Amino acid sequence: MNKLSSNPLYEQVFNRIKDSVRSGEYKKGDLIPSEKELMELMGVSRVTVRQALKMLSDSGIIETRKGKGSIVAVDWKSILDPGELRDQAETYWHLFEQSTLARRVIEPSIAKQAAIMATEQDIRQLEYAFEHDSETTEQAEPSIRIRKGTGLQSFHGCLWEILKNPLMKQIWEATVPPSNAITALPLIVPVRQESYKAEIRKQHGNILKAVKDHDPDYAFFYMLQHCDWIYATYQHYFEEFCR
Repeated sequence: MNKLSSNPLYEQVFNRIKDSVRSGEYKKGDLIPSEKELMELMGVSRVTVRQALKMLSDSGIIETRKGKGSIVAVDWKSILDPGELRDQAETYWHLFEQSTLARRVIEPSIAKQAAIMATEQDIRQLEYAFEHDSETTEQAEPSIRIRKGTGLQSFHGCLWEILKNPLMKQIWEATVPPSNAITALPLIVPVRQESYKAEIRKQHGNILKAVKDHDPDYAFFYMLQHCDWIYATYQHYFEEFCR
């Protein structure tokens, strides 16, 4: 490590391991060295190593499993070279940014209106989507109506459907799909990482409670808070990944 560099040591450790994954030295499923081994290999403190490992985990490059260690979660070598991957990731971020900013304008108002309009059946459907926590729920209890093939089966989609406005489907299709385009890249995005799932579930739970309580102001507030958290989380994720 270059202690005279303007880059913090933890960033240097992060980049060293990231480059090792990109070069194929560490492949998907491989265990990377332990904290103690990294300290010795790179001549840095445990605090520095832990900061670097957190960055790697937040970027979806590794997954840390209790009692086992840190495992490489992606495989770049057989898919894209670093330049192509960075270019595609930056293109995706641009799409995601535009989509998320548009949804920030729209979705708090949708949540507010849903809290006003939601029937008992609507709430049951929203609860089902929340409990199953899936973007593509295809089966439900017989009494729960979830339209297949509409792209609106997720928790967010169920909120949109409460408004029962066919024009909303056109707005959904114009704003939401760009934020799902990342499936073409070998990345584990925050919403699929265990470290973020609990927070997302908590935020969805707050929105659900506001709708169940028919509290439009809190529904608006919690959805706005959720949109801002998603934006900030992904912005940090791509800044770390694309540097």
